[in-house]
Amino acid sequence: MSSFPTRADTTSRTPRRAPIEVRNETVVRASIERVWDLLTDVERWPSWYRACRWVRVESPGTAAQPLVFRWKAHPVELRSAVVVSDRPHSFDITADALGLHAERTFTLRPARDGSSTVVVSHETQVGLLPWLGRAFLAPRLHAANQAMFDDLIRAASH
Repeated sequence: MSSFPTRADTTSRTPRRAPIEVRNETVVRASIERVWDLLTDVERWPSWYRACRWVRVESPGTAAQPLVFRWKAHPVELRSAVVVSDRPHSFDITADALGLHAERTFTLRPARDGSSTVVVSHETQVGLLPWLGRAFLAPRLHAANQAMFDDLIRAASH
């Protein structure tokens, strides 16, 4: 499934100063449409995103409801929802687990060379786990998000 509802009316539930805030940026040598299709087809994440073990869609997205899915990345099982999908520019998800609420925005734009895509990820995490482990978890989250981008680059080149 690669098309999700647009939810422009959503507002962030993350407070201004989240204990964990991570930004990653990369350039993918592929068209914005190719990158968008890989990134937004959550059911296919396990085929290219090495940390993603499985994805199970709970509720397919409609114009009135976001796509809701469960997935496992690293040792954590998450329940996520696609809250914004503005093809091919912005894709936002929320993710919840015990003691954790995360919001992640992917922003895509064409690179200056005209054949590549700049992808920016901005993620915030709140809750007991991020608050207690912020010094330890923030650099690991940055590295994990960069690893996802590395996997995305590999997948887009095939």
